[in-house]
Amino acid sequence: MGTVIHPDPETRRRDFLDSLYRRYSGSLLRFLSRRHVGPEDAREIVQETYCRMQQVAGLETLEYPRAYLFRTALNLAEDGRRQQRRSPVPQAASPSEVDVPSEEPTAYRVLKGQQELAIIRQALTELQPKCRRAFVMHRFEGATYQQIAGELGLSVSMIEKYISQALAHLKTRLDESASRSRPARMMKTTP
Repeated sequence: MGTVIHPDPETRRRDFLDSLYRRYSGSLLRFLSRRHVGPEDAREIVQETYCRMQQVAGLETLEYPRAYLFRTALNLAEDGRRQQRRSPVPQAASPSEVDVPSEEPTAYRVLKGQQELAIIRQALTELQPKCRRAFVMHRFEGATYQQIAGELGLSVSMIEKYISQALAHLKTRLDESASRSRPARMMKTTP
C-alpha cells in the first residue's frame, strides 16, 4: 500500500476552487441569463466571481459556498448595470477600436493545466520503467508501436498493452484528483 500524500493548504484551496468552478460555472451562467445578462457579460461576470473567490479568506470553510458564489455574481451584475446607467451612450466604434477577445488561456485554465500536468508527471513515475518508456516514446516522441517494440525488444502486442495500462493509470490518477477536490460537506463558519 502506497503512502498517502496530503496536499498542502494552497493545493487544497486551489482544488476546492477548481471543484466549485466545475460544479457551478454552468449554473451561474444560466442564473445570470435569467436576469437578462448577455452571454459575453455573463461569462465575464462568472470569471470575475471566481477571481474574487480566490481572495476570500477561509474559502474552504464556507458553509454555503454556492450561495456566496451566486450572491457575488449577482452583485457584479448589478454593479455592471449601475455603471451602464451612469455612462453616456457609446458612439459606434470603428473596426480598429473594437476589442477582440484574447485567445490566451484564462488564469483558471492555466492553473488547471498546471495541476493536471503535475498529476500526470507523478503518475508517470508510478509506472513500470518499460511501460513508462513505451508511453513516452509513443505520446511525446511520436514513435509507432513497431518502432517502440524494436527499440525495447518487445512484441507490438506488449507495447499495445503497455500504452493501454499507462493510459488507464493516468486516467485513474486524474479521476482520483477530481474526486478529492469535490468537497463532501462544508464546515460552518462562526461570525
